[in-house]
Amino acid sequence: TELVSHSPGWTLFTNLYFSNGTFFIVSDKDAVGGDYWPERRFITSTGLPGYHDNSAQREPTKKEMDVITSKQAEEIWGDRVFDVQGFSVLANDPKQFLQHYYHVAAEILLGIERVCTNLDPMPGPDGTVSAPSPERIIFLNTDEDGFTDYPGLDKFYLYAQWPHITPLYQPSWEAMASLMAQSRKAFRFPAALFIDRSAAFRGKYTEWTSRTPAGPWAAGGGDFGTGGVGRNQFWYESARRRVLSFVGVSQDVQNIALRAMDPPLAPPRSDGLQDKYQVTYISRQRTGRRLNDEDHWRLVNALRQMCQRHHWKFVFMLAEELTRDEQMRIAAETTVWVAVHGNGLTHMLLQPPHPRSAVIEIFHPPGFARDYEWTAGILGHNYYTIHNDTFYTTPNLAEQQYPEWLYGKDIPVQPEVVVGVIQQQLLGEI
Repeated sequence: TELVSHSPGWTLFTNLYFSNGTFFIVSDKDAVGGDYWPERRFITSTGLPGYHDNSAQREPTKKEMDVITSKQAEEIWGDRVFDVQGFSVLANDPKQFLQHYYHVAAEILLGIERVCTNLDPMPGPDGTVSAPSPERIIFLNTDEDGFTDYPGLDKFYLYAQWPHITPLYQPSWEAMASLMAQSRKAFRFPAALFIDRSAAFRGKYTEWTSRTPAGPWAAGGGDFGTGGVGRNQFWYESARRRVLSFVGVSQDVQNIALRAMDPPLAPPRSDGLQDKYQVTYISRQRTGRRLNDEDHWRLVNALRQMCQRHHWKFVFMLAEELTRDEQMRIAAETTVWVAVHGNGLTHMLLQPPHPRSAVIEIFHPPGFARDYEWTAGILGHNYYTIHNDTFYTTPNLAEQQYPEWLYGKDIPVQPEVVVGVIQQQLLGEI
């Protein structure tokens, strides 16, 4: 076994083995926690859900992962080693967050993309990248229902990002594993990315940010908020374009980012149109977390009038009335998102990289969570929090806190504050 790359919770191996319910590293270098192999707890866990009171139960033992020498492997398995060919992702995450679009698309799938693109020293602005692509993803701890969110975006985004991928769920994995139970034979994964949420939270980057891909982000040379600098300008562009192609977005629209970020490389639009700034407001008025109705309609009218005044495009987005393809096609042209904190902001993954791109997230004051702020930062989008009549942006963020009314039905907002932020973002000095 060789270690290709590692950050807590994201370990890329060649020749990882599985036998009798245990993953094995076959190595003559040292044990886990030595000079070569990371500590076991930074690679894996018992796969239990993460709660504040069960950290001890999530600590892994040799039963979850062990190191044996090549001589020991030869003595136990001989030539009874069978390859699971290709590049596999082994997802040891619990079911806990797998029915949530943000945690799947913007943590697990984004993290896989980051690990892979970290192998390319300079991803291209047109989406060209020299990086491996997984043939399968095996969910070790959940059945298919556990990977099914209500809007159906989890599976949709998985296949859109990698149309060739084969997902396997816990029942299929257990059937595979049973073939190696109480036997002297093993499966070998020639290339395997082992991911584990609990292991990620034991690392300093996820501890600081609460975002599981923070380790791979840092490993690729990304300080926080540097999504638009150097090799990190276009690291996600290949994934963004693959998803947009899947939902039928034209090259003209996909190249909005290229025309904004690297004009000499960008072909002119074949339709003769000019790119326009687009402000997209995601309405949550039919959900449990929403603006008070009066402020909602005042905001909609103010945004519409602002866009008419400046000849920008305004989109009022009711996700529940749109297909998944339609939602993602809107994202492909969005310059600025405006929304109450919620899952719809995950669509920023498909927002064109742009010197003026931004995400404006509305909270019930004083509540604030960093989910979308961190994601915007690593994608190169500017970020603003709105607390009624006050806005915050990096580096002076609101204090992270989760009051009971964070998820209320009467969130206040002053439209003139949102309009002022957008006008400064789209018209002010860069």
